[in-house]
Amino acid sequence: MLTNNADRADFLAKNYWNNFDFSDTLLIGNQQITEQAFVNYLDIWPHVSEGALRLSISRTLEKAQVEPKMFIHFTDLFEKYLYDPNSAMRNEEYYAMVLDYIITSPSIDELYKIQPKFYLELINKNRLGTIATDFVYTMANGKQGSMHKIKSEYLIIFFNNPGCSACIEYEQGLEYSPVVTKMLETGKLKILAMYVDEDIYEWDKNRPNIPASWINGYDAFTTIRKNNSYDLRAIPNLYLLDKEKRVIMKDAMPHLLEEQLVQILQNAI
Repeated sequence: MLTNNADRADFLAKNYWNNFDFSDTLLIGNQQITEQAFVNYLDIWPHVSEGALRLSISRTLEKAQVEPKMFIHFTDLFEKYLYDPNSAMRNEEYYAMVLDYIITSPSIDELYKIQPKFYLELINKNRLGTIATDFVYTMANGKQGSMHKIKSEYLIIFFNNPGCSACIEYEQGLEYSPVVTKMLETGKLKILAMYVDEDIYEWDKNRPNIPASWINGYDAFTTIRKNNSYDLRAIPNLYLLDKEKRVIMKDAMPHLLEEQLVQILQNAI
């Protein structure tokens, strides 16, 4: 009866788990059934409207509450795939919907809401569409600057640690990206490589590895870490900000950030 693809996706999301037995705890250990079905479930989310998605989440977790072990398993799966820094499917905006349900549901014990409240607090910091929290960076010559005062149409903040293999991959991905190079040369983009930990000696040793065209700074008083100003559960971490320092991308994968910049240039033509 449903001929519209969007309607089909909404229907599928809302009814996805209708034939799944949430009371059968043996299914928890069966990755080929439960976890694979869960991954397939997340695959349809990008095609689902927000209203249908929120309803689907509530129905899923309501069904899971018939068995405490299954409820914990499903909340763990949501965290694993949508919030773990190592997940290719991570998406904080989706996970925030899950956390919203858990925190506001009267049927869920307060004990299960402690960690979700903490996670949502972190997600709400520098959320997409908000103005990124300002901070002071210090450069090798001792000069300091405010992130908000960096003048450019777009700014990439590259939170990194000296010598970490993933940081090197991210750095090289940015350095050799044609679109990043073009935007740097035209002045549309600036990159702030930012070190937020305490070992300044290691940061100083790593300075030659950071392109000279980038701003290379560190947090002299480790204020970002102390104040949890940014959710840096994993390093490296990429943010893309606009001229007003509004967050366009958060914890972005390099290839997705590159795609976003290509889209920005195409829209400017």
